Amino acid sequence: MTHDNNNSPAFFNGQYMPLNQVQISPLDRGFLFGDGIYEVVPVYQGKALGGEQHWQRLLQGLQTSGIELAMTLEDLLQTAQPLLDANEAAQMLYVQVTRGVEASRKHRFPVQAEPTVLMFSSSFTPPISQDYNGCSAWLQQDLRWQRCSVKSISLMGNVLAYHQLWQNGVAQDEALLVRGDKVVEAPSSNLFAVIDGVIVTPPVDNILNGVTRGLVIEQAKALGFEVREQAPEIYDLTRATEIWVSNSYEELKPVVQLEGKPVGDGKPGPVWLQLFQSYQSLKA
Repeated sequence: MTHDNNNSPAFFNGQYMPLNQVQISPLDRGFLFGDGIYEVVPVYQGKALGGEQHWQRLLQGLQTSGIELAMTLEDLLQTAQPLLDANEAAQMLYVQVTRGVEASRKHRFPVQAEPTVLMFSSSFTPPISQDYNGCSAWLQQDLRWQRCSVKSISLMGNVLAYHQLWQNGVAQDEALLVRGDKVVEAPSSNLFAVIDGVIVTPPVDNILNGVTRGLVIEQAKALGFEVREQAPEIYDLTRATEIWVSNSYEELKPVVQLEGKPVGDGKPGPVWLQLFQSYQSLKA
């Protein structure tokens, strides 16, 4: 569950202001081209979960994209702090950096612009609990671009995957993206499956290296589970006894049906439950 955060505090290009007072130029390359990087950091009682990994991924994305931000990691951390409420149970800190505003719209480089920096926090209620009954998932061809490891704000391909679910009348289900005969991830989540007693998750060769994914792998290994980083083929995924997807907002969301057929016994499984409980302990 999300909340109405329209008046929440924001930081925009050197100034703090209510979010509803932020004004983005129509010539901002983020608006015109999706030319920017973003990050979402979950914060519980004022403590960021996986914060270091989120910030490092942001900086790596900026470097990969050639966006030269004058702010250091310490600058970013200090800037974000006033936006967070230590008494708030759960918040999402959103950070977006675009290549900035140019005098005229053009594709080609060099770009004469200062990066646009926007940060704001939103309170929320984690949507997945231990009593969650699970969701259904449907396979779709992965039609996104070939730099999926960059957390770009160019998310049209991801949005279209969810639009397809909506058109099919299953808007609350999940899409699992397929390249060739391998299932690689969901539009906004990483994929996990239990196949032949082993936890399988696709490698991050051309998918987003999810921070939550990394934390789940660490927790799984600490609990004694074998984890294999490989993309499952469609056939193998159809015989998985458990499937779930992970991201910072939904955390670990169990998938109990795949293409209309039950996964395992059609209920969230015991491996998911152990990892879900273990993940909650990281918020303490």
